[in-house]
Amino acid sequence: MIKLNVWGGAGEHGRSAYLLSGSQFHLLLDCGVKKEGTGEYPMIDPEIVPQLDAVLLSHAHEDHSVAIPLLYKMGYQGEVWTTRETRAQLRTYFANWRRFAERVGEKLPYDEADEQAIRYRYLEDEVVSQTWFEPIPGVKVMWGRSGHLAGSVWFGVEMEGKRIFYSGDYTSESMLLQEDYPAEAFLRENMIREDTLFGTPSSEQWGAEELIAINSGQKAGELITSPDQTSVASEASSRTLVSMEIPMKQRNFTSNGAVRAGRANVADAAPISSGGLIDLAIVDAAYGTDQDTQADKLEQLERAIRQTIAQGGKVLLPMPVVGRGQEIILWAQQQFPAIPIVVEQGLVDGMKQLMHVPYWLREKGEHVSGSSLKDEIDGFLTGRGWDLPTTTQEREQLLEHHVASLWFIPDGMMQSSLARWYYSQLSDREENLILLTGHVAHGTFADKLLRVPDKYGVCDVRKIRYKVHQGWKDVERMLHQVPAKHTVLVHADRVETDRLKEGLLRNSPSPGTVIHSLSAGDELYV
Repeated sequence: MIKLNVWGGAGEHGRSAYLLSGSQFHLLLDCGVKKEGTGEYPMIDPEIVPQLDAVLLSHAHEDHSVAIPLLYKMGYQGEVWTTRETRAQLRTYFANWRRFAERVGEKLPYDEADEQAIRYRYLEDEVVSQTWFEPIPGVKVMWGRSGHLAGSVWFGVEMEGKRIFYSGDYTSESMLLQEDYPAEAFLRENMIREDTLFGTPSSEQWGAEELIAINSGQKAGELITSPDQTSVASEASSRTLVSMEIPMKQRNFTSNGAVRAGRANVADAAPISSGGLIDLAIVDAAYGTDQDTQADKLEQLERAIRQTIAQGGKVLLPMPVVGRGQEIILWAQQQFPAIPIVVEQGLVDGMKQLMHVPYWLREKGEHVSGSSLKDEIDGFLTGRGWDLPTTTQEREQLLEHHVASLWFIPDGMMQSSLARWYYSQLSDREENLILLTGHVAHGTFADKLLRVPDKYGVCDVRKIRYKVHQGWKDVERMLHQVPAKHTVLVHADRVETDRLKEGLLRNSPSPGTVIHSLSAGDELYV
């Protein structure tokens, strides 16, 4: 049996940290922070930290990474498994988090020496993607590209007879970044298995589903079933342990959904989960019940920009230094070839960085035309048609010279002095637009602009999400392609994952799966 402790990331956006514990091993998936107020850290159990066998890091974004030094402060002696590109980006994210703490007057709970103490191991140096290896004896790991960020990965884990899939932050709709399909990898590596109960093929047996969950007074989970099967949920007043035998057909999942039947008792159940299933999937559901495709989002972005351009306004697009900013810049350059584009240095550096990591790129981009993405990026970096200001004077001159124009700046949540300066230059004109394209943490300046824009200026402020995470249809597809006995929806507010779970249950995407909408501090046994 494996226990999942949610130290952060489920029922909230931020501080992703998922502890997997068995009788022999303790593994931690990510360890990030929440950029709200003065910052929130995972609910780390300091007694467990020295017992950790390994940390698997999916990518460099602060909500997945920058609490890792705190582990070393608490006595962790092991290694952090990640990619070389993630390691290169972490220097910037650690430095930015330190500056954030200084800006809000908060002391970091760890020292720079703890950052230096991190012992990195690089996944691509050990094994090619979608191939099993043993980072520690007795634990197998597989990784693949997740399409979220250059260097970002998903993980497969096998420990103590259980198999776990962790999507990290995942998207199949990046215009620039390649992703490895987990379903293909699992099939190729025999991850989806035919198990036996009592020496008889699982397709000929009745199985027993055991759900054990501790879930802070909410539903511990609901079993997706066909109409003639039993649906189980636990209702608890505070912290309840539920262990139930559920007479459900043990399924051999095929493309046509055929099943056969037999019978077994809970006490006699095999230690490995039913054929055709992995035991636990921790799935990025950051966009909750949003059903839009990337094409839908781009159409919405184009419409908003064209409306602003038509009235002679400027569009300010705050972006993370690395990630969606580079994708939207290349897209905008093609969609609006006659419109002046201004790009700040941080985002240009992010574009240059992509040129050095071709492994993470698609050959040809979605929604971006051209012979190859490398050619597109190289053409942007060496060509004309956009401005790069380096001083306040140059920025002021460009603001005066350009009327209808696009302005790409670092810092998606507009906390930096540069972002605030740009806002001060644009906020007094109604025809201007501040266009936010990603997550906005509560309490940040971008959040305040969205909630009470009139308090700060008269310009328009809108949020149109560019997809770098999964929404409803993406999660539904992943549940079909990577069927699991237990699926935990993460990376979104609890209210939103509750709604998504209800919607998925209505559509029954994968009969035999229990879907969980959990919160930080919850535990789940599988």
